[in-house]
Amino acid sequence: MASALCAQTDPDLFADLKPGGSSRTARRICQHCPVQAACTAHAAMLEDHDGARVCGIWGGATSRQRRRAT
Repeated sequence: MASALCAQTDPDLFADLKPGGSSRTARRICQHCPVQAACTAHAAMLEDHDGARVCGIWGGATSRQRRRAT
């Protein structure tokens, strides 16, 4: 996903946040990303395949938001 906007910015913005942290900047970047749908699908595939939780912001969603959506 070379054209992903997150690949062109600070990767720490997309790391799992501590309680009280904010994912607003990362989610805003994801909203305008040309590969947002592919990113969301990739995170879901990793979670389905391995059964492990994928940490961080992927496709504009936190790990908690992705779990709720399934």
